[in-house]
Amino acid sequence: MTRVNRRKLILGASGGLAATLLAGPMRARSAEESLVETRHGKVRGLRTDGVDIYRGVPYAGPVSGRNRFKPAPPLAAWTGVRDALIAGPPSIQPQQSGAFALKLPTEPSEDCLTLTVWTPAGGGKRRPVMLYNHGGGFNSGSAASPIQDGAQLARLYDVVVVATNHRLGLLGYLYLGELGGAEYAESGN
Repeated sequence: MTRVNRRKLILGASGGLAATLLAGPMRARSAEESLVETRHGKVRGLRTDGVDIYRGVPYAGPVSGRNRFKPAPPLAAWTGVRDALIAGPPSIQPQQSGAFALKLPTEPSEDCLTLTVWTPAGGGKRRPVMLYNHGGGFNSGSAASPIQDGAQLARLYDVVVVATNHRLGLLGYLYLGELGGAEYAESGN
């Protein structure tokens, strides 16, 4: 009789599941350009396997410098077409290691208020929207983490998936109203 070690079985199965989940977003695909008009201007993304993907789309104005610790200013409109082909910068955060390490195409930045959007390609029909704020204990994470790819949800369930990059740690949660006065009364997320 062969004894089954439950720990090895569970670890092996979870590793296989993780490899299967990651294989979808990471495999090579053919892509074509996708263009959409927003209230702030036109955005160019990619259409891949029946899903339009827009990465690094800003949803607010800059929050660095004089806007640090304050509510984000409104986003200014732009002219022309804005590329939304690579992930927006993640918030400044501590370096992670192991399974939670971020390996992203952009460096962390205070000006991180961006979206990644996955939507089924074609048609202008209305769809439900799933908004996703990444985890990370309020001090780490990114909408561009490969394990959080929303393409499968959009493709299989005909929904729009929106993931946010948002301010983290002290830059996002430090309340300065009592120290800084009225100018910082709305500091902290």
